[in-house]
Amino acid sequence: MNRKICKLLTIVLTISLLYVPGCGFGSQPEILHVAIPYSDNIPDIDTNYYINYLEEKTGIDIVVSFVKIESCDEYLKMLFDSGAEIDIVLFGGSFVPGDGVLEEYASRGDIYLPDGEYKYVSEGWDTPAGAGTVLWINKEWLVNLGMPIPKTSDELEDVLEAFKTGDPNGNGIHDEIPLAGSAGEYDLNPVEFLMGSFAINDPYHSRMTADGKRIWADPAYRDGIEYCRGLYEKGLMDKGVFDCSYGQLCEMVNSPVPIVGAFTSSSIGDVIYRGNPEVMARYVHVPPLTGPAGEAYAMIPENKHKIGAIILSRSEKKEEAQLLLDTMMSEEASLIARFGEPGVDWDYSDGKDISIYMTPSTIITKNYIRDVVQNKNLNGVGPMAVPEKYIYGVTWNGLNSDAEYVDARAQMAYMDFFVDPGGELPVGNAELSEYLDRHMIAFVTGEEDVRSDSIWREYVSGAEEILH
Repeated sequence: MNRKICKLLTIVLTISLLYVPGCGFGSQPEILHVAIPYSDNIPDIDTNYYINYLEEKTGIDIVVSFVKIESCDEYLKMLFDSGAEIDIVLFGGSFVPGDGVLEEYASRGDIYLPDGEYKYVSEGWDTPAGAGTVLWINKEWLVNLGMPIPKTSDELEDVLEAFKTGDPNGNGIHDEIPLAGSAGEYDLNPVEFLMGSFAINDPYHSRMTADGKRIWADPAYRDGIEYCRGLYEKGLMDKGVFDCSYGQLCEMVNSPVPIVGAFTSSSIGDVIYRGNPEVMARYVHVPPLTGPAGEAYAMIPENKHKIGAIILSRSEKKEEAQLLLDTMMSEEASLIARFGEPGVDWDYSDGKDISIYMTPSTIITKNYIRDVVQNKNLNGVGPMAVPEKYIYGVTWNGLNSDAEYVDARAQMAYMDFFVDPGGELPVGNAELSEYLDRHMIAFVTGEEDVRSDSIWREYVSGAEEILH
């Protein structure tokens, strides 16, 4: 063989050995394939600050596969039925598995559980101590009509009537929707909020107290349904409140021409786009309304751990996957995942100010990057564990349109109305919950006459049969 060719082959072989993974100098980082729900808010994943931080911290090359299927359950089925090269799936936002879905795959051996548990949860992204639902009202319309913020259910009805007939948006067209909503979630359905002026109405659809009181059979509960029926009948509550999608509700509220007088949600940022400060500035919270009997209730939903990520059992890089997710759960990474780049988007506070939750401040936000187009983190996707002192310690940045500040003011106003159920509320009877929900819709829409004693007795009897 030609001596020059031999020398060239020797050089090539030597270089190739130097770059064998794990062989010291020149070794390539391990690669992890991570599935992340697609978001228009993440413009360039390759230069994303958080992703680059995790790669530098772990020495792992993160190869992202964006999931463009909106249904998380549908994606997981396709994923586990296929041989796709995915090591980790991240959850967050609306991309979350349904009840019992992960448990089913875990029982089949498809999900790897370190220490036998779902340890990679997401804590600290959502609004802390959130009320079950908050009523937001168009204060500009109230000013235009010379009306105060309602304090009672009767006053709200008067306001909604004025919204419908008084042309508060001033365009000369009767296009106003006094009260809008969606049946997609408990907090987006105004009926659930309004029932709190009449009876304890828990967010688990059991309509029972911990001591077994059947709220769904109580005369006060019936009064609440009759009240909602009246609003619906008069056109003060949107006719599509029980079939309007979440996206449709958002489009109505964020319309350039103001057409919505009031809506409900747990966080104002769940419905109003974060990049739409003009719309957010229109709305203020309404404290729980006092009903005819002088009662007003608000419920705190149970804070359940949300699973932030899973490792697939078929992954051949489980140790690397655990290293990455453990790093994401660290305080340093969690603060980036929640607030963005330190020193640029946020900084530690000197503790001299008071936070938006009336606690000593711990965090100063310089740029509010939640749910807006940005390249600093993953907008709440993935596991994190933000210490409570930072969640409650955010200092107000002076902007009235800051969603977190707006939410905090609402939470403070609702605290005095929170109901202590005296124990865990019953949440397990799916058949009863479905029955009660179905009849609530039928009563409010007029499909069934809630004012009929015989029909009411039949409804109560049907619910009791389910319990027995």
